[in-house]
Amino acid sequence: MNQARFSIRTPSDSTLSLSQAVLIYKGRSGDVLATLHPVEDADGEPVIGAGKAVTPRAAREMASALGRQIGHSGFMPDTVLYVDGDLLLWWVPPARRHVMFRVDRTHADALGGAERGETVPHPGLVFAASSKVWRVWAVKGSARPTPATLLYQAPYFNVSDNGAICQGSVQVPKGTTAEKIDAWNDAFFRSYFSHPNVHRMLVKYRGGAYRLWRDLLDGRHMRFPERALVTTGTTLAELLSV
Repeated sequence: MNQARFSIRTPSDSTLSLSQAVLIYKGRSGDVLATLHPVEDADGEPVIGAGKAVTPRAAREMASALGRQIGHSGFMPDTVLYVDGDLLLWWVPPARRHVMFRVDRTHADALGGAERGETVPHPGLVFAASSKVWRVWAVKGSARPTPATLLYQAPYFNVSDNGAICQGSVQVPKGTTAEKIDAWNDAFFRSYFSHPNVHRMLVKYRGGAYRLWRDLLDGRHMRFPERALVTTGTTLAELLSV
């Protein structure tokens, strides 16, 4: 009997051994059934044992385990910082972008209007998105972040202390591949920012966050004032190790 030979390259030096086999059955009408079988050793040769039907839960667990080892194929843009399964971290360099606010009447005077929108300078940002999270932090400077880069509280309304973005009615993209980065950025920047969502200081700026954004909207800063950023005390590497 002909035997096929192949090699497996793993991300580490760990050794992989054959333990299970998945058999997939397809019908003419498009029906699909999968069975999971243990692989047993018989005189040094692997033998597929009796199997059982793969449940939806087992299929999800298998897909999750495989996804942790699968990277995105193709060329990756320089803005991508980290990939792990469906978790994607990317960097948005400091730039001028349009931003929109819609606040309640009690804060309209502080912002210079209940609804405002202008193209203003923004700091560098690090976004994280997956099927479970959507977060953002600020970084100082225009250099691409490294594991040692210190993270700062994103100075935006609708962002909590841990960087979680309040989605509200915003429609976020499906999937977190590198090709979806622009769509994720648009989902954030094209939403209305309505109120601070932190329990601590959002920015270090005389007059507070409303004053900072009012000054930016009024064109008082050619660059985002990085001195106003509040540190999280965490580096990018420390964030990923949690």
